[in-house]
Amino acid sequence: MRLTRRTVIAGAGATAFAAPWATPAAPGIVARVRVRNGGTPVPVSPLIFGSGEIGTLDGGPPSADLDREAGVTLRRFGGNFATTYNWTNNACNAGKDWQHANGDFLADTIGVPPAERGVPLAVIAATHRASMGMGARSLVTLPLAGFVAADKDGPVPPEQGAPSARFVPVSWEGRRAAGDPVDPNVADIPHLLARLVATYGTASNTSGIRGYILDNEPGLWATQHPRLVHAPVRIGDLIARSLKAARTIKQIDPGAWVIGPASWGVTGMASLQNAPDWEEYRHHGSFLAAYLAAFRAASEREGLRLLDALDVHWYPFSEKGTLYRTEDPALAGRLLDAPRSLSEPGFREASWVSRALPVAMAGGLALPLLPSLERLTRDTFPGTRIAITEYNYGGAGQLASGLALADALARFARPDMLLAAHWGALGSWLGAAFRLYRNFDGKGGRFPDQDFPTEVSRPGALTARAGLDGPRLHLVLINRSETAQPVEIALDRPLPASRLARFGFDGAHRDVAPLGQSDPVSGTNLRLVLPARAAQHCIIAP
Repeated sequence: MRLTRRTVIAGAGATAFAAPWATPAAPGIVARVRVRNGGTPVPVSPLIFGSGEIGTLDGGPPSADLDREAGVTLRRFGGNFATTYNWTNNACNAGKDWQHANGDFLADTIGVPPAERGVPLAVIAATHRASMGMGARSLVTLPLAGFVAADKDGPVPPEQGAPSARFVPVSWEGRRAAGDPVDPNVADIPHLLARLVATYGTASNTSGIRGYILDNEPGLWATQHPRLVHAPVRIGDLIARSLKAARTIKQIDPGAWVIGPASWGVTGMASLQNAPDWEEYRHHGSFLAAYLAAFRAASEREGLRLLDALDVHWYPFSEKGTLYRTEDPALAGRLLDAPRSLSEPGFREASWVSRALPVAMAGGLALPLLPSLERLTRDTFPGTRIAITEYNYGGAGQLASGLALADALARFARPDMLLAAHWGALGSWLGAAFRLYRNFDGKGGRFPDQDFPTEVSRPGALTARAGLDGPRLHLVLINRSETAQPVEIALDRPLPASRLARFGFDGAHRDVAPLGQSDPVSGTNLRLVLPARAAQHCIIAP
């Protein structure tokens, strides 16, 4: 529902408020926000504030250091290297990312000391220790593609593709005790899981691995990892491997989340990249629907939920240029619009994605993405939640990236969202986007995990999120427009005599900072002005 002038009505005794230090309002349309604070707030998962462990791949400080500063709640071990990671010796294959080479790439970027690089699962252990040190939970990606790197001896020519001495097979068979000797001739995943549980405890312990992702972007295996996978994977084969892996995980650590299929994007979600056996599954409407249906049938047959979260990756696209990690100011407008495809009804992004998916609030896979995935899980395998384990809204070097990331984080605050993990180091503006929610006052102040619904009259310019923390009302407001934006906030329940404080970042503040003094407010109607291209966290407290 969009608000009109007639729906924003202040109650008796309402106070219209504009802070004396606020940016002067330019002539223009007022954006109106209705906060439905009269009912019970909806719980939101704190694990939407996650990131991927990439070490120093982006240059600068290690991602673990930046994650700690950003206040992340979840860290993912994953990505292309995880498909080929051999836990017995920490080798992996870079695929087409670099010469199809076997090497120590993960240990290098994460900073595992040379003396420890031959220790089994040292890369996972280093990632998890860093997570525990900052109070974050860990997800670990497990391989399903069939083979992993056997050595660290550099490029693998085509004639040495798997099966060969350059690779070892992956096994999901049998059960070995955690203390049994490690067999270097096979990547025994049940043995890995047993060792993780023995070392860190089960997922129900705060020190345990919280969940496992069933490999990474399987629709791209044949193009990303041609030395391992020589032909596109079939849907039936992937589902069979996934179900076998899920059963094994649940047998060894019943409380651990199983998360899949880590689909790379629209074509992966729709048809598993036009998989060879897609025609056999087309009647489901999409690959994701077929995947959910198979997991539901197996779960009901076995009396055990085998899939906890439907996992996709989501990167923005534009016909004007590449948005992934962009710092091009000419693309700032497109970048700021990109998160709207997550949740805004009727929004049609200017890219091939809007041609590949319908824009609809009913039916199967469609835009906006998140309501579509929620419908899909509700209709096909109820109780399955949503995970986005890779996404990126631009590089750290421009304000628009920070605003787009803050916008996406607001849109992830939905009851069916279990978790999200950003891909890319959280430096500069990207770290500021996280701190807007996770440490807005520099003293550990956080946006609550209890949300009220909001309605915005100008969704093309403004995003709003509202939450309740005891007696304190929190509002995050993001102005995407190039001009200052007057905002009227209408509350269903009037405020007692309170004070409003604001924190945020914009062109004049490169990190989250306090913005002026707190001011008295009360009633059901507030008015303030956001600077051009700005994100603010407002606290209203008695």
